[in-house]
Amino acid sequence: MDSRYVKLFTQIAQSIEVIAEQAMEMNHANNDEKGEDAAEKMREMYMELHDRMSKEDFDPKTLSKADYARILVGATIATQGIENRIKTEQKALEGYKIDTIPKLNRIMDEAKDDDSARALAEELFTIKNSEG
Repeated sequence: MDSRYVKLFTQIAQSIEVIAEQAMEMNHANNDEKGEDAAEKMREMYMELHDRMSKEDFDPKTLSKADYARILVGATIATQGIENRIKTEQKALEGYKIDTIPKLNRIMDEAKDDDSARALAEELFTIKNSEG
């Protein structure tokens, strides 16, 4: 196995270890003992895998099918996290393109001075709430 894949798999294990730690904390805060225990077991499993793969003398030939299954689960979780971040960033980008930038351009095109710019900004950048 190429050393770059060993490094990638090690990073995946470390990322899932951190995610599991965060899940433990969240479950603890929500008094969810079962969830906290499950997250702790997951953290320990990925911590062991990460520690083993991080060793200078690590031999990739020692990875078992179960290790590859853990790496697969970790890669899947990491992929979902990346996809969620992309969706969030895409929404922000759309907001800038569709709402914010056109409104700022309108201020630049229509306002004659600071007072008219402020008045137009007040109109354009106020969210009208239908609930009052």
